[in-house]
Amino acid sequence: MTNPRISAHKVGGSLPTDLAGPREIIDGMTPRPEPDVEASWLRRLDRATSAHEKARANLDDLIADARAAGVPLMTIAKHTPYSREWARKIADRIDRERAASQAEKEQV
Repeated sequence: MTNPRISAHKVGGSLPTDLAGPREIIDGMTPRPEPDVEASWLRRLDRATSAHEKARANLDDLIADARAAGVPLMTIAKHTPYSREWARKIADRIDRERAASQAEKEQV
């Protein structure tokens, strides 16, 4: 059995989300905004998150391509928000994903 308080807040959930009691203001805490204001902010956050994920995937691909072209990992690290070790891990992961994708294409 699922917990209705958790299930109600999942994306696309059909359970009501107004399970909380009436809105109250607690001293020292930021009050929760009205539902329409909150929904507007959540849409903005969703759009920004989607754009961030796309930019991150693009950066990961570029890191792997730069390393494959012979650019030193230290140089890649100086031009990205990653350390040399993280740049290496990212490039290794992308290379593995590309190799697996290529192997799938060859089997078909």
